[in-house]
Amino acid sequence: MSDASEVIICRTTPWYSKRRLLMSAMLIGFGAYFFYDHKVGYPALALKYQEYWPVYEAAESNKDLEAQANGLKAYAEQAAAKGWPEKPAKKNWDYKIKEQFYWGLGTTLAGVGMLGAFLVNRKKTLTADADSFTTPGGVRVPFAAAVKVDKRKWDNKGLAYVFWKDGDKERKAVIDDLVFDRAVRVLDRLLENFRGELIELEKEEKPTEENPEAAAAPNSETPPAA
Repeated sequence: MSDASEVIICRTTPWYSKRRLLMSAMLIGFGAYFFYDHKVGYPALALKYQEYWPVYEAAESNKDLEAQANGLKAYAEQAAAKGWPEKPAKKNWDYKIKEQFYWGLGTTLAGVGMLGAFLVNRKKTLTADADSFTTPGGVRVPFAAAVKVDKRKWDNKGLAYVFWKDGDKERKAVIDDLVFDRAVRVLDRLLENFRGELIELEKEEKPTEENPEAAAAPNSETPPAA
C-alpha cells in the first residue's frame, strides 16, 4: 500500500510526447507534399497530359478499326520513347490541382492543431492526494464518490474508467497509464479506498492435467460420438 500522505504527481510520458510530435510532423510533412504537388508536381503532369492526350484520343476515337489500330500503334511507339502512359485516362487536371491544395491545407491544419494541443497538454498532470485524484482537466474526484471502476482495458491499453457521483449526476473520469507516467499509482490508491463495483477483464484459464477443458469456449458444443 502507498503512503496516503504522499501527493502523487504523474506527468506526461516520453511515449506520449514522441507519438504526438511524430504524428504532427507526419501531417505537416504530408501537407507540404500536397502543396508541392499543387504548385509543381500536378501542373507539370497537366502539361504532359496536354501533350499526349490529344494524340491518344484521336487514335482511340477513330471509327475506322484499321486506322484506329494503326493510330494506337503509333501512339504506343511515341509513349515508349517519350515516357507517356500506355493507356491514359481522361482527367480533369484543373480539379486535381485544386484538390491537392485542399488536401495540403487540411493536413497542415490538422498537424498544427495536434502540435498546439500537445504543447498545451504536455504540462498537464494527473495527481492524487489522500482523499481524491484530480484529472488533467482539473476535475477533482473524491474517492468516496466513486461508484464503479472499469479496468477491462487496463492490461492492453493502460486505461481505467472511473464512474463517480457528482451530486445527482454520474460522471466519468479516465486514468491513462500510457499518457501519464506511473498513473497506476493513482489507480492503486483509488482502489485502496474504493468500495464500489470493480469490473475486470476475465482472463482465460489455461488447461491443466486436472482440468484439460478449462480453456474451452463456454458456448462450444462437443460433437456426438460416432
